[in-house]
Amino acid sequence: MLEERTDVARDYLALEAPRPSVAGAVKRRYQRIGLGLVVTDAFCAGAALLLAYGPRASIGSLSVAERLLVLAAPLLWVALFHAFSLYGPQRLAAAEEFRRIIGASSLGVVLLALVGYWSQHSLWGLGVGLSWLVALFLELLTRRAWRWYQHRLKVDGRLALRTLVVGTNRDATHLAATLRQPGSGFNPIGYVRARGQPASTPQGPYGVLGELRQVRSLIRDQVADCLFITSTSVSAEEVSEVAQVARQEGVEVRLSAGIAETLTSRLALQQIGPVIALSVKPVRLAGAQAAGKRAFDLVAASLGLLVTLPLWIVAAAAIRLTSPGAVLFHQERVTKAGRHFRMHKFRTMRELPHGPGRTDAGRTDAGRTDASSPFFKLGDDPRLTTVGKYLRRFSLDELPQLLNILAGEMSLVGPRPLPAEQVAANRELLGPRLEVPAGMTGWWQINGRSEVTPEEALHLDQFYIENWSLTLDLYILLKTVGVVLKRQGAW
Repeated sequence: MLEERTDVARDYLALEAPRPSVAGAVKRRYQRIGLGLVVTDAFCAGAALLLAYGPRASIGSLSVAERLLVLAAPLLWVALFHAFSLYGPQRLAAAEEFRRIIGASSLGVVLLALVGYWSQHSLWGLGVGLSWLVALFLELLTRRAWRWYQHRLKVDGRLALRTLVVGTNRDATHLAATLRQPGSGFNPIGYVRARGQPASTPQGPYGVLGELRQVRSLIRDQVADCLFITSTSVSAEEVSEVAQVARQEGVEVRLSAGIAETLTSRLALQQIGPVIALSVKPVRLAGAQAAGKRAFDLVAASLGLLVTLPLWIVAAAAIRLTSPGAVLFHQERVTKAGRHFRMHKFRTMRELPHGPGRTDAGRTDAGRTDASSPFFKLGDDPRLTTVGKYLRRFSLDELPQLLNILAGEMSLVGPRPLPAEQVAANRELLGPRLEVPAGMTGWWQINGRSEVTPEEALHLDQFYIENWSLTLDLYILLKTVGVVLKRQGAW
């Protein structure tokens, strides 16, 4: 008891002790990134507003009121983005940042239009729509550049928070292994044993550095930037103690939630007496939500068809000139509620000699694959034509599925439609994927494509089903463009 009091007293006496100069280096880098975000956001707002004025888009040709509006726009924009908590990049996932940018940009343009209207310099009409499109485009472009820059810093360790894992049980070991992954933004340095935890040392490369009562001195001695609390290891009172020390020492605090992977947009904190609960918003693709998704599919697929029409012509000509047979390949696939449909693709394989329009795609090489297994696909398939390899590499063979989308058989975003025989042979395993329409692209495609295992693909599809939103669909579509251009996981 006396020893514990001595430790506590020493910790409080050390409150004013100087920390090593290296402490807080990551925090300062994040602060500089936050300032950089403020500058680029202000630029996006000013550029969008100037463009809305059209041919008169120069400061010298604007009236006094218009100049004031252009000068005030960046300040209003930054204030809104701050209100949407968009200047804490270390606490914001990419998908959540995307959702908030759309909301903040939309509200910002509406407010600027109202200010212009009240000052008798209206931006209504094409000016509002153009300002919104330009602002959103510039914001997504600059934020993507900042994301890339942060990722590079995380990978090389300059933006990785030195992290003490509070807890020593199995969940703490799993948490440390997760944080150890390159690019996670965390650098685990050891465990802090909570009260009542066994004296055994967790498996892995990290040791137990001390007890929970020593957390303040551990932060200082280990030059820690973050305390990551394993929720299953500590009590509510201990969480409060750790949070208090972290606040006084100026370090980050994270608490593992112990729930299935969920987008933060679905979570809300709710206080029930002295208990803090996580409220999870239910998601079900039905009613108005299903109608909104269908309307989005019709508009986007129609535009996609018009934009890619020249590619259709080139692909069709290349297929006919380089190999005999039909241009399109059709296969029976399964979509929402187990409904079968004929999915269209550009033919990428040689035709079988026993029938027109049929390819070798449904057959397997004995001893190499099983067509009834989930997510079966042959990577280095010898039946691929030369043109087919290029079509698959850039996913151009998928373009005819826009016709399936317009027909209501597929959606732009959703779990990939699998062949009927695969679904029939794995109905229990693949059944949950049939809760939503099959998609041309999905969460699986932007997180590894063909590089993921069948188990990982099922997990990613389930994540999409449980977290669906129109904003998530738009995020996946934009990410798909980058994945295709980089040819990540393409066969």
